[in-house]
Amino acid sequence: MAKEIAFSPQKAVESILYIASRLARPTIHEVLKIRYFADKLHLAEYGFLASGDEYVAMQYGPVASNTYNLLKAARGDQSGWLHPSFLAITQDVVQVTQDHCVKCLRAPDMSQLSAADIGCLDEAIARYGHMDFGERTQLSHDSAWKKAWKAASEDDVGQGPMSVNEIAETLENAAEILDHLHT
Repeated sequence: MAKEIAFSPQKAVESILYIASRLARPTIHEVLKIRYFADKLHLAEYGFLASGDEYVAMQYGPVASNTYNLLKAARGDQSGWLHPSFLAITQDVVQVTQDHCVKCLRAPDMSQLSAADIGCLDEAIARYGHMDFGERTQLSHDSAWKKAWKAASEDDVGQGPMSVNEIAETLENAAEILDHLHT
């Protein structure tokens, strides 16, 4: 199996700041969908998800689970489900307002993001950053999301895990990436 990178909360925060600082009025939904689209671009080009995050299918599309938890922490949620370090890492760095907008409290630390990740984030922002909620949602409801969402709805869970293989199957170069993932 191809080696995957581990999720880094610090890198995820910098990614949130990078995306949010480049959008006119970034919302949680917009930031998370840009992250998904950038991860798909990165997967197609480099054979792995740049975020290192785990995706789940939720009602309005794929969600990078840990990145979403960071945004919930930035919103002030204090659920027992959130890792305590997520509250600390987002404090004085990023906030989420009551209307779900993501507010940067500082510039992103670019040393935490690779050139490849930045390139894919920029491409995702250029392609999808102008879309409205409905357009982003519809576009993100790809076959990987549909399969996971169907399984989740049958279990009454409300969200379902999306495998990297299923995300790879949505790519134009799916055969190449799947071969890479299995070597």
